[in-house]
Amino acid sequence: MKKSKIALIIGICSVCLAVAAPATIGIISFAKQVAGDVIEETKEKALSPTFPVSGDEVDILKPQVTKYIAAMHEQAKPIENDYVLHDFYVMAPDTAQNYGEVYSNETDLVRIDDYWEGSSNNSKSKKVALVFDSVGFPSNTIYTVRYGMKEDLSDARTVTTSEKYATIENLYSNRTYYWQVSVGTISSTIESFMTKEGFRMITASGVNNIRDMGGRSVYGGKHIKQGLIYRGAELVEETYKDVSNGSTHTKTLNEENKAILRDDLGIKLEIDFRGDDESNNLVHSPLYDENYQDIDYMRIPNMAGYDWFFSIDDETNKARVHDMFVAFANAESKPIYFHCWGGADRTGTAGFMLGAILGMSLTDLIVDFELTSFSGNFRPHYSNDGKKIYRFPSLLAKLKLATKPGSKETYWSPNKPIADIVAEMLNDKFGVTPSEIAAIRAALLED
Repeated sequence: MKKSKIALIIGICSVCLAVAAPATIGIISFAKQVAGDVIEETKEKALSPTFPVSGDEVDILKPQVTKYIAAMHEQAKPIENDYVLHDFYVMAPDTAQNYGEVYSNETDLVRIDDYWEGSSNNSKSKKVALVFDSVGFPSNTIYTVRYGMKEDLSDARTVTTSEKYATIENLYSNRTYYWQVSVGTISSTIESFMTKEGFRMITASGVNNIRDMGGRSVYGGKHIKQGLIYRGAELVEETYKDVSNGSTHTKTLNEENKAILRDDLGIKLEIDFRGDDESNNLVHSPLYDENYQDIDYMRIPNMAGYDWFFSIDDETNKARVHDMFVAFANAESKPIYFHCWGGADRTGTAGFMLGAILGMSLTDLIVDFELTSFSGNFRPHYSNDGKKIYRFPSLLAKLKLATKPGSKETYWSPNKPIADIVAEMLNDKFGVTPSEIAAIRAALLED
């Protein structure tokens, strides 16, 4: 609307004021509204990111998880060498194998019980809010927010919002992200922020207890690559009952979380530790369909957990465990999702073995095991369960007490890295050779 138009409206209002004062109030109000619209239309439109921006660092884990990990790391500071099987956590081997006992140690005081909040599910990615200011846009504007890890946003993902913020999740740890907000042809500057270093949990609503094996620091200052190997709970297309024990396996997959697993995580191999009846005799991944055929499926029926992992005698299963570790070395071309039912015990054991040979500290191996508690499956490192479900102390006792074939010599010695203990045990039990271990490390570690 032109300025002359405004003048005409104001002139009309002046005449009306002389004729009928009561009616004038409404007309003046109308004139002010029109004038306001004109000002709004002529105001320069602008968009500007306000948080997070350059220099800001954001947490991708929920507060309870962050506090627990910080407490574990603070407690571990006095440990002289956290990459060996030391006695800061490991209890007396003659008692650590017993069931139903809680082990105390005056140096080991952090308890997952104090952080996990019972049945609350905090095993998900923390949402990060991208906040911005807008000037000159009407209240019903839809904003487009783009974010990615390339400075030119050529890898950008897109979200839309009617608010002056957008939430994003499942971000990588220890990475610089870039973001920008736009409306049509009007765009803000590109801003950046950092995510904190450490563990990475994944939100895929319906599927529980998912986390990336990557992001963790290992011996020598390297890190495990992110986005290649994930651990979590079962993937169920339709609800069914295990005919052997009557347990119910509830549908967990939907189109939304399938898209996350397929597109965002890029899963190309599913490794399943459930038995025949437990998995409903599954023969291919439920992520497979006519539009997503490039996904393989490997099942290791009833793979044992904890110290029982090294008691697997079935030759077929032993060969499959070997093949699983070989697959880890090829995760860059074929990202992996491994799981049992809840992603706790058998999955926790496989995650421990992989993290161990890659060089994670004992503290972080314990943290990774206990993080399952935040999914509602309580898993402490300091007790064996009387029902023989979880038995982490027995796993550590096995690593300390196991002897080499045909010998009384143990794999463990006081200054021997956990990485070497587990690598040798995997070689002797499952035929995972030193060259295959080296290939896993070469494929999965980065500076």
